Amino acid sequence: MPSALSVPNKTARLTAEHPGIVKLGRAGWLAKGIVYIMAGVLAIIVALKASGWSNPSTPAANQEASPTGAIKTVAQSTGGPLLLWILAIGLFVYAAWRIVSALLPGSADAHGLAKRVGYFVSATIYTALGFSAIALSHSKATSPDGNQKVTDITAKIMSHTAGRLLVGVIAAVVIGVGIYRLMKGVKQDVGDELDLSGMNQKRARLTRKLGSIGEIGRGIGIGLIGFFLLRAAVKYNAAEATGLDGALRRLATQSWGVLVVAIVGIGFLAYGLFCATTFTHRRLQAP
Repeated sequence: MPSALSVPNKTARLTAEHPGIVKLGRAGWLAKGIVYIMAGVLAIIVALKASGWSNPSTPAANQEASPTGAIKTVAQSTGGPLLLWILAIGLFVYAAWRIVSALLPGSADAHGLAKRVGYFVSATIYTALGFSAIALSHSKATSPDGNQKVTDITAKIMSHTAGRLLVGVIAAVVIGVGIYRLMKGVKQDVGDELDLSGMNQKRARLTRKLGSIGEIGRGIGIGLIGFFLLRAAVKYNAAEATGLDGALRRLATQSWGVLVVAIVGIGFLAYGLFCATTFTHRRLQAP
C-alpha cells in the first residue's frame, strides 16, 4: 500500500509533468457547471409552473428538468449545433479526467475503492451526456425522452429472473449515493478536489456555501430517482421508474412537492455556479 506521502507526491509529479491534463480537466469542470446551471433553471421553471407563476406555454416549461434536458435546450438555441459540439468536448474531457483520477495510485481501502468506482460511474454518465449532445447536434429528434429510457431499461431488467431484485438493489445503491451527496452538503465537505488557497476568505466561504447547497440539491435529486426505482421494484411495475425530470414533475403535482422541486432546482443552479466559478481552482487528486 502506498505511504501517506508517496500518493500525493506521485500525483504532484504527474501534474507537473503533464500540466495539460489539469487544464483539460478544468475545461471539463466548466462544461459540467454549464449543464447544471441550465438543469437548475429548468427545474425551477417546473416548480414555478406547478405553483402558477410560470406560463405553461413558455417553451422552456416543457423541457426535461435534468442534465439531458439542459443539453436539449442548447440544441434549440441559436448556434445550437456548434454549442453542442463545444459542450460535448467539454463533457468528454471531464469524463477523461474522472478516469485519470480513478487510475491514480492511492488508497486501497474500501473508501478508496468506492471513490474509484464513483469516478468510473461519473465518467460513464458524462460520456453518455457527451454522445447525447453530439446526436442532438445532427438532429433534435435523435435523443429519446430521458424518463422513458429509464422506464424501458427497468422493464428489460425486470423481465429476467431476479430482475426485480436487481432493480431493488440498484435503487438502494442510488438512494445511498443520494444520501452521501446530501451529507457532503450538510457537512460542507465540498473542497476536496479544489485548491482554495488563492481565494480570500469571503469568496472561499461563498464558494463552500454554493457547493454545500449544490450537493444537497444533487443528493435529493439522486435520491428521488432511487425512490421511484424502488417503487418500481416493490410494485413490480416498470412504469413507476423514471428519470430526474419525471420524478420532479410527479412531485410538482403535490403542494408540498413543489417545494422539493424548487430545492432541487436551486441546488442544481448553485452547483453549476460552484463548478463554473471554481474551474480554475480544480486540482487532480488521487482516491
